[in-house]
Parts: sequence; C-alpha cells; structure tokens
Amino acid sequence: MSAEIIMPKMGDAMTEGKVVRWYKKAGDAVKKGEPLLEIETDKVNLDLEAEADGKLGAVSADEGQMVPVGGVLATILGEGETAAPAAAPAPAAAPAPSPEPQQRRATDKKDSIKHTTGEYAEAIETKGPRIDRTQNVTPAPHAESGRRRSSPLARKMAREMGVSLEAIQGSGPQGRIVASDIKGAGVGQAIPPLQARKPEAEAGLPVLRHQSIPLSAMRRTIARRLAESIGPIPHFFLTADYDVTNLVSLRQQFVDAQEVKVSLNDFIIRAVALALRHHPNVNASWGDEEITQHGEVHVGVAVSTPEGLITPVVRNADRKSVIDIASEVRALAEKAKNRKLTPNEYQGSTFTISNLGAWGIEEFTAIINPPNVAILAIGAASAQPVVIDRQVVIRERMKVTMSCDHRVVDGALGAEWLAVLRRLLEHPITMVM
Repeated sequence: MSAEIIMPKMGDAMTEGKVVRWYKKAGDAVKKGEPLLEIETDKVNLDLEAEADGKLGAVSADEGQMVPVGGVLATILGEGETAAPAAAPAPAAAPAPSPEPQQRRATDKKDSIKHTTGEYAEAIETKGPRIDRTQNVTPAPHAESGRRRSSPLARKMAREMGVSLEAIQGSGPQGRIVASDIKGAGVGQAIPPLQARKPEAEAGLPVLRHQSIPLSAMRRTIARRLAESIGPIPHFFLTADYDVTNLVSLRQQFVDAQEVKVSLNDFIIRAVALALRHHPNVNASWGDEEITQHGEVHVGVAVSTPEGLITPVVRNADRKSVIDIASEVRALAEKAKNRKLTPNEYQGSTFTISNLGAWGIEEFTAIINPPNVAILAIGAASAQPVVIDRQVVIRERMKVTMSCDHRVVDGALGAEWLAVLRRLLEHPITMVM
C-alpha cells in the first residue's frame, strides 16, 4: 500500500517549507528510516525519512520549491504498485538556484559562527587564505552515491561566488570541500593579474560583486515577524545604566574557582528570570480578549546565525543555577547555528533578551518578540569614571534598554521591573545564595 510523504509542520508559525535536495529519485528502492530529502523551514534544516520500505513514486516537488504544510512531496509505493502521474506542484515562489547534487547534510563546526555571548569561530575566516596562483586544481572525490562531498556553508558560498565545485580540491576529511577551499578558489578567480589590479585590491579591500541572494525560509519569517511586531505593538523604551563591577568580579571568581565557562550574559538571564518572578505582569502575553500572565518563566535568548536571528529558550530559568544556564545556552547556541533546534527549543518564550555587548555596542533598542510584552537590549560592560563620595573612581558600567508593549506594560511598571533587575545585577551574590 502506498504512503504519502508530506511537508511536516515544525512549529505553530510554520506555513510552508522548502525542498533543498532529494537524496533519491523516482523509481529508487527505499528502506524505512532512510533519508529521502532535505527540507528547510523557517528555523531548521532537517531530513525527512521513509516511513516504510518500498519504491519512491512520482516526485511532486522539485528542489528549490516552496511547499505548503501538508502538501504532498512524493509517495512510497508498496510491492507490485506502479506510480500514478505526479500531482501538480503547489504554488510556490520562484525556486532558488539549485545547488550541485550533494551528499546528505553533515555540518562542519568550522563552517559557522558563534552566538551573541561573544564567542566567534569562523568570523576570522572571512580574511581568506593566501593565493597560490601556481596551484593545480583537481576535482574533489565524489561520495559513493555520486554526490559531491562538501559542507553546507561551502555549497552556499560556491553558489554566491559563482564557483564550480567540480574544479575544487577539498581539504577536509576524505576530500570534503569546506569553506576555506571555496574562499581560496573564489579569491583566486576574482582578482585579476597582478599588473591589472585595482587600487582597492592592492589595499586588501574585499572585492564587491553584484548578486541576488534568494530569501531563505528563516529570513522570510524574520521579516514577517518584525513587521507584525513594530506595526501593531505600541513600543516605548526605558534605558538604565547599571554598576556591574561586582558582577564582573563574581563572574571571574566563578571561572577561577570552578573552571567553568560562564559569561555575564548567563548571570543576566538568571537575574531577568528572578525579576520576572517579582513582577509577573511583565511575564505576560497580549491577547485580543485578555492578558495572560504565565505561570512559568521561559527566557528567549537572541542568537546570531549565518541565516539570521533565532531565539532559543531557556525554560524555567528562574529555577536554574547560573552554571546550569551557561551549559544550556552553549548547547542551544550550537544547535541553533547548525539549524538543529526542535520547536520546543525555540518556541514558548515569555520574555526575550538580546545582547550585543560582545560587539562593543554600548546601547541599542530591540523589537519585541511577540507574543512577549517586553524585550531587554543589553550593551557592553566597560570601565567608566564615576563620582562616588565626591571622588572619581573607575567602575564597570553597563546600559540596558527595555522595549515595552504599552498595552500591557506602562512606564511605572517597566521602571519598577528595571529597579529589581538593578538590585540583582549590582548585588549579584543574591542570585547565587
């Protein structure tokens, strides 16, 4: 008996998904649990697996095509069954340029960047390798299935730079093509002979290219949700300047005494969660008929990925230690950059924080993440001269800006919440007692 393969719903807000690539073609034998295709949703990339043994029937969605949730992608035929004509494809946006056939996705750790707590990985890779104009370029080996061995970032870069994977020698395991291989080839192709170089190339400036970059499912969702937030929600902003000298010192004591990797952001998450316990009317959501105050505190943490911003959720953050929060945030950020978060890990926040301190940003405003009624934007902590007892001393200062939904949080309530947060951050021992 045939079985349909449909586009799954991977979250409440998901309405469609994109077919990235098929691992099988019509007529191929398949086994239960075997990956059939890769799809891209607004939050993650994942493989859809066969739910039964059989043979792949007619494919209804091409690579690069957007398919609505519940739409049929293909069928698996049982023994003795024959394929029916393929159903008409669902209406979709123009497909993105189809990548070279690839093996099943396996993300290299070095083909990504770190999150907003300030740890970078591949940001330095943008400098690119030295150019060796005498290097002989030979094709990289293929996987057993005939698909090229390459990382997702390498494939994306190759498409954007117009570099053919067929001409690249992979330097990764088993000849796998990684980002640095593409950069070396792309830079080598982009720079003209030495005598013809333009002044900007001589100065080491990046070479600009005119290109069109197709919208990913994540970027489409970011744009839609920002429009939903900044339009209907009446924002107002409250900024506070905190003395975090004691917090910086306590964090260093944690690192020295317990040899654990704890950031200031981990302490801030805990402080925010405890402040929400004091003011449950900020730990709330707006509805057309009612305001909901949540019985649990789930803090969303904005994380930067190559595809855009996503907010993994630290659940019940008010009941977790700083060390537990630090460990959980690192694990969630690693999943986020590899697009492996599950819906339960990025949905259901009751409050959100966004920290750009690691980039040296002193102060900014953030857009509320609905259905939250507030978001906290955190700037960099830095040494500043301040006057205490008529003496100028150096203290660590940090600015935070609270964006509030005025339908639920008025100015006085926001100020009271920030006062509780001040007490926790300026006297951080109260968070760990």
